[in-house]
Amino acid sequence: MRRKILIVSYLILALSILEGCSDDDSAKDSYSNNVANNAYNNTANGGNVNVGGVQDIGVFREIIESGGIPAPSTFSDNGFFSEHYIEYPFSDCGENICLNGMMGRGNSVISNDYMNVIQIVLKSYLDPADFSRPPTDFILVIDVSGSMAGDKITKVREGLHLMVDSLNSDDRISLIAFSDFIQEKLDLTYADSLENKESMHLAVSNLVPGGSTNIYGGLSAGFAKAQIGVEQERHVRVVLLSDGVPTSGEVDPNVIQSFAESRATDNVQLTSIGVGSDINYDLMKNLALEGGNFYYIENYSALSDIFVTELDYFAFPIAKDITISVVSSTGIKIGDSVGFGDAWIPEGNGGSAQFPNLYLASRTSNDIEDPYSRRGGGSALFLRVTPTGETVDLSKAYVKLRYLDPDMDDYVDQLFTLSDLGMDGSIPVDEYYSEYEMKKSFAMLNAYLAFYETVVLAENWMMEESFDLITGAIDWMYTVNIVLDDDDISADIVLMEQLSNNIYPYTYSGDDYYCNNGDCYYPETDYENDREEVHYGCSQGNGNSSHFISIMLLTLSFALYFRRKYSFKKVKDL
Repeated sequence: MRRKILIVSYLILALSILEGCSDDDSAKDSYSNNVANNAYNNTANGGNVNVGGVQDIGVFREIIESGGIPAPSTFSDNGFFSEHYIEYPFSDCGENICLNGMMGRGNSVISNDYMNVIQIVLKSYLDPADFSRPPTDFILVIDVSGSMAGDKITKVREGLHLMVDSLNSDDRISLIAFSDFIQEKLDLTYADSLENKESMHLAVSNLVPGGSTNIYGGLSAGFAKAQIGVEQERHVRVVLLSDGVPTSGEVDPNVIQSFAESRATDNVQLTSIGVGSDINYDLMKNLALEGGNFYYIENYSALSDIFVTELDYFAFPIAKDITISVVSSTGIKIGDSVGFGDAWIPEGNGGSAQFPNLYLASRTSNDIEDPYSRRGGGSALFLRVTPTGETVDLSKAYVKLRYLDPDMDDYVDQLFTLSDLGMDGSIPVDEYYSEYEMKKSFAMLNAYLAFYETVVLAENWMMEESFDLITGAIDWMYTVNIVLDDDDISADIVLMEQLSNNIYPYTYSGDDYYCNNGDCYYPETDYENDREEVHYGCSQGNGNSSHFISIMLLTLSFALYFRRKYSFKKVKDL
């Protein structure tokens, strides 16, 4: 009887994964992310900035909420940090970007030991309402394949209509639709008259889905149109939106990515917007990494605001050619970096990173009204500090910032000394935070490390270690959030709990499972002898392959069930 129950459980698990791979959003609540509520950074506290790249963890979260275990490739440091807002306690320096720092010493959920961390804080007091961006060409490359029918294309139209209404008179847009074929719905048109804007609205309204997906053809037409603006010395932004994988024309993701990289420049930048669970996540993400932005939209209602966010915050950078460097002559060494992506390059006891552009971040509040629209909090840059000897002299370690001010066409240099952050100019012995706000930053960093290490362990089929790590992190996060009482951290905890529940069935199973007085007993599997290499449903964002993977996962589950060797282990009840 118990075996029948277990088999049914496996069937339900596999079916839930298959269900999670569908692009049907009917089971989700409908939310509307109102950019106006987050709108402008014109407060006394200033706003945060973004280095571009991934703007959320939508794919990662959707896989978890669908009952799956995401691949590490779906999780980005910049995307995760962008879903958190921290109001840093620093004053206006009078420049586009203000360099500050914070230090934290606390427990690492990975090593269960102290770690010393500095956060490099980049803050801006520019108000987008006062910031004058140059005349811009927006080349809109929109997927109108058959899968875009229904709510997707409706919300895309709504967003494009809002974007048209928000254009400056010296802006231009071109609208290119792609499916099997490429159609130019609107040539480059100035937004300088009612008649022209009516033509723009008409072109948007005439977007009709049908056919397959020629992403390469759409991008090729978009970048060709962008050259017109380049020759006229205008700033150009190509905005690509798609809900699928390339199925016609050139379909090799590497070729498509190489083409986009060869066309994107300082004046022609690419934003990619992925919609639905069937997208090629890695392709859409990588297309935008060279100074652009990538969004993944879980809930289609958010589509209507992404276009306005791009217009208000990402149409033009507030700093270019950015270099962040750390110079340390003695006492400490800069170790791991988080938040820099692949940009951080170690050198001696320090290192440096370069970014092509910085942008204003759109979110200005800790409150979360829409759990699917937390993006816009800005980037966060962390460096681990390791003592190299008994004597630690933070006064000989500097953080430097150098960037080009686009308005002044001149470079700005700033720096601070690490001794400004530490207690009495040294690394404290006990738990320490140079500012209260660093407590949330430290918790956010620990959450990122826990999520990432958990899915890495799971990908390598180290399920017990993965489960223990994430549940231990949950306990730590709960304790910290008793003090912080922060909505972002609360949302992180909820997602951690969902991930732990998804991992749990792959950790313990069998006839001998039972609970008593709040304590549950599970048979411990001998994975050293029964280890299998498994990839997880939906983890790569490809619907067809994910369905196949789910079936394979079900088959492996049955195989493991009949092969496992058991011994009892008592674990904490969830």
